[in-house]
Amino acid sequence: MSETPDRRPTAWPVATAIRFPLAGDPRRTVTIRPYVPPQPSQHNLFHPDEGEPNMPDHVPSTDLWTAQPQPETGGLVMLSTDIAYDPDDFVALVLAAHLVPPSQLVVVTADEVGGLRAQFARRVLDWLDRGEVPVIEGIDLGGKRRFLPDPGQQIPAYRRPTPEERENRHHAMIDVLTDMIASADGPVRWVGCGPMTELAAVLTAAPEYAEQLIVTQMGGWLDHYRDLERASHNFHTDMSSAGLALRILPRPRLVMSEHTNHPAIRVTENWTLIDALNADSAPEWARWLSTHFHRWFAVKDGSWMHDPLTLSAALGYPFVKFTSERIRIGHDARLYRNPYGRPMHVSAEVDYEAFRDWMQSVVTYW
Repeated sequence: MSETPDRRPTAWPVATAIRFPLAGDPRRTVTIRPYVPPQPSQHNLFHPDEGEPNMPDHVPSTDLWTAQPQPETGGLVMLSTDIAYDPDDFVALVLAAHLVPPSQLVVVTADEVGGLRAQFARRVLDWLDRGEVPVIEGIDLGGKRRFLPDPGQQIPAYRRPTPEERENRHHAMIDVLTDMIASADGPVRWVGCGPMTELAAVLTAAPEYAEQLIVTQMGGWLDHYRDLERASHNFHTDMSSAGLALRILPRPRLVMSEHTNHPAIRVTENWTLIDALNADSAPEWARWLSTHFHRWFAVKDGSWMHDPLTLSAALGYPFVKFTSERIRIGHDARLYRNPYGRPMHVSAEVDYEAFRDWMQSVVTYW
């Protein structure tokens, strides 16, 4: 039997630097390899115009019945986060910076507050010596300004953009993200730790990439939630985008709110994690994370680690077990079991103790 020819080119196409206003420093650029229309001999293994993709030898696992003993470390990871409010987003970004290899992490902010979330994420990454990680400013929804400011920091009021401004901003963001996905050598893991606005925008503009994205999204509930009359936060914040993205994606994975709202992963002031972040030997970024926790504790009675748990599942750690369900998506993005619904994988069981020990050990490794 003849061997399958190597479809990889001998060299990458010449990289082109495109200038996009990244957070914190407008002089920063993202270097994107130019997208080449799909051809059988090109490096992009996903050819949406040619039927089934030519899959690489190793693909990040989506076998949801088998726990992964080791994390998946290959391929591009896009972390969507509404960082700078609940500290669990900060913790998730620290974990991603520690665990995702160089040149494989992209951060996309969600539910933006005049660009402040993107600036916050840029500062965190720079302090963690991950200056190469691009931060893409997401869409400002103009809703409640959920942002935890530094003392004296002003939160800008929402200014409604003109239709032309809005279109230009959205197209710039979508162009950068789709170029990154097109240039990726294999599947791309999208880790949804905020509203699904940016993902829905990408899927609407370029639905041909839906099969290339392995989406693990925090949110949704089926049996239990603190308010049974509404969808969980990430879906409720932008119900249209949540419903749209969940309908386009072939089989999304949901780490559900009924499993993340658990007392075992509610960080409070008496956690050993907080003591470690307060220690004299802690680096500057850890002191900042500690300060962020304490500001949160001044107004809330704890921080549930929704997003770190979601990230762990996306990276292939075995703490979350999933099951397959057929789900009907309501007009308000609430989810219902239905035999004629869309197939999705939803969280069914969590090893909270193992996750908690792992999370604390990774965050405090310095």
